[in-house]
Amino acid sequence: MTAWRDRVPAWVPRLVTVLAVGALVALSAWRRWQLLSASPFPVGIDGYFYPIQLRSLLETGHLQYPASPLTLWFMAPFAAATDPIVGAKLGACVGGALVAIPAYLLGARLGGGRGPGLVAAALATTSLGSTYLTVEFVKNGLGLAVALLAIWLVLRALDRRTTGRIAAAILGVVAAWLAHKMAAALVVLATLPAIVVAARDHRKLVVGLATAVGALALVVGLAAPRRFVSPDDLALIGGLWSGHARWDAPALATRHLTLTMDHEALAGLVAGLGVIALLVAHRRSPRLAAWLGTPPPAHVRATAWAIAGLAILIGLPWLAVDDPQGLGFRLRIAAYVPYALCLGMLARLVIGNLRALDGDALLLAIAIGLVGASPARTHVDGEVVPHPAMVSAVINARGKLPAGATAIVPERHIAFMVAWYTRAPVALRPEQARDRVYLLPLSFVGAGSALDDALVGARGVAGLAPPIGTHARHGNGLVIVPDATWRWVVDRLPPDERRRIDAWPTL
Repeated sequence: MTAWRDRVPAWVPRLVTVLAVGALVALSAWRRWQLLSASPFPVGIDGYFYPIQLRSLLETGHLQYPASPLTLWFMAPFAAATDPIVGAKLGACVGGALVAIPAYLLGARLGGGRGPGLVAAALATTSLGSTYLTVEFVKNGLGLAVALLAIWLVLRALDRRTTGRIAAAILGVVAAWLAHKMAAALVVLATLPAIVVAARDHRKLVVGLATAVGALALVVGLAAPRRFVSPDDLALIGGLWSGHARWDAPALATRHLTLTMDHEALAGLVAGLGVIALLVAHRRSPRLAAWLGTPPPAHVRATAWAIAGLAILIGLPWLAVDDPQGLGFRLRIAAYVPYALCLGMLARLVIGNLRALDGDALLLAIAIGLVGASPARTHVDGEVVPHPAMVSAVINARGKLPAGATAIVPERHIAFMVAWYTRAPVALRPEQARDRVYLLPLSFVGAGSALDDALVGARGVAGLAPPIGTHARHGNGLVIVPDATWRWVVDRLPPDERRRIDAWPTL
């Protein structure tokens, strides 16, 4: 008697897969839109950065600030169809949701079937880390999706080295380089072992090409350090490790805020260890190998090792995560990428003795369960949402800033807000501009501090340009201070307050 699975036409599983991945993209984009549209203002620490860049693209054809451009090019049609703020949000939602497609493709390649790809896609689109990047670091989120696509294209080219596949792989790597620094690093980490394994008979050629590409990357990084990986970024490795362990593996742990990201880094560590254990067992135990099924090609196994190793590295409890600008935080918020791929590989390895249709059906059910268990979030911890009073204060600063002067704003999200509403040049630190005016929020001034009192006192000094408050709730809630007035104020501060000003803390 013919089994039911033998009577299913070959196109049915393919159609189910396409529909499932398409549904993941649509659902994820809608959920992200619900999150970003909860505020009428751009959200995230760099929320106003994207509308500024899109406005500049639409008005002048180039970016206002140096940046990896691919995400902004992707957002530009959305901005042209709506406006820079709505367009940035739409681009962030769609770009973040599209991670389902490359996560499926790479997960299926590493796991050897549609089912592992669906598990990887489901986790990548529903993870808190992926959602957080859509809110706070859009370029990073879309960049990681491009990186997954580039890795899949490289493995595809190594499977069969045709001109078309090699050209597509090269374009994918270039796209990752244009998308984000972390994306470029991930592509190198995941594909270099595969390339070396696949070209064992041409090692001299591989070494020569790797040296040439490395030298080119160094030159490009030195020439455009804000757009591409530079020596300054590599220097962050020195601060990667902490002197003590945090076994819950948070993404960020400061005095005021702890972000656990649903412990995705810790789960990725466990999944990575499981993948490596089963890969080793696959090679050393014939009985287990027969149960697990046919192993992937050597170059695919090399990439699997690299991704599992990355998952373990990110989950190690000794990573330093006390600095939101540090490498540890950047790695931890991207933990969902190797975690999703490792979970897909682990699922396939565990049920490798099942026939393809049965196994894929089971993994499809697991993917649906992952989606169903993920909440529709209305906010995420650590999300930066502009306060309407601060937005009004920045708008009130229009026309009050000296023409041509650079506004020194020590908080990054307020600095971009100032640049958006006033079109004034901005900088975070005084030494970055000669002709400057200070625009200071109360979080920097400190309510009731010596600086607060000195700014109030400066308003009554004859011959001194007075500080101008623009905030409705506090005279120094957001205050414009001319450079000469600022020097007068600083000269009258007590030593401890002078030391704080000299350090110039920024957010």
